[in-house]
Amino acid sequence: MKKELTELLDKGYQAEREFIAALLGEERDAEGSIERWTAKDTVAHNSYWRKHHAEDILAVLAGESPIEVDDDQINAGVYSQYKDQSWEEVETLVETSLKRMGEALAALSEGDLQRSDFYPWEQGRPLWREIVGNIYTHPILHLSDWHIKRDNATRAAEMYQEMTGQLTSLDESPDWRGTIRYNNACSFSLLGDKEKAISELREALKLNPGLTEWSQQDPDFEPIRGEAGYKAIYE
Repeated sequence: MKKELTELLDKGYQAEREFIAALLGEERDAEGSIERWTAKDTVAHNSYWRKHHAEDILAVLAGESPIEVDDDQINAGVYSQYKDQSWEEVETLVETSLKRMGEALAALSEGDLQRSDFYPWEQGRPLWREIVGNIYTHPILHLSDWHIKRDNATRAAEMYQEMTGQLTSLDESPDWRGTIRYNNACSFSLLGDKEKAISELREALKLNPGLTEWSQQDPDFEPIRGEAGYKAIYE
């Protein structure tokens, strides 16, 4: 698992580098808001959480108690902290976050990665899943969302599909397979394949019912929200 997580850390980093390299001048220089992040805001957000999680892991390994935080409050603070910083400063944060997470992964044992008590609020999920979220799923979802909000759903769907391909082999448990199929449903919805999106979503929620509440709010499903098949899932 350590090897696979290290590879995912690199893939998440490479996705970010490709995202930055593909930005047009006006996209790099755009001004945003707390409701509509710019590309720079998005990259800063992803990097902050990668670094924060790495340092949290290292603190717990050093004997400190993990502290649950208010994500929304921190996100607002991160936005305010980095919105006026230069791209050079944000890219330094990217590199620092990559280095710190690499150090955290190196410090963890295979047994640590399977611990379900590393973070008490994780409700029995092994630590490796939390790490996957921070180093790969979380950044890819935010980069995809940036594309969606700029009417580039095709690129967002491609990123979902790439993510699904990377994550499928990590676990065979029903809730993990449900998560993968949920991402597939998001991808098909964004691509306009309503039938496949509804079918994948239905199967995803059977495997992982814990996703049901979020699925009713997830903006990725706006293209199918009015479909009879979508509504039937919740009846």
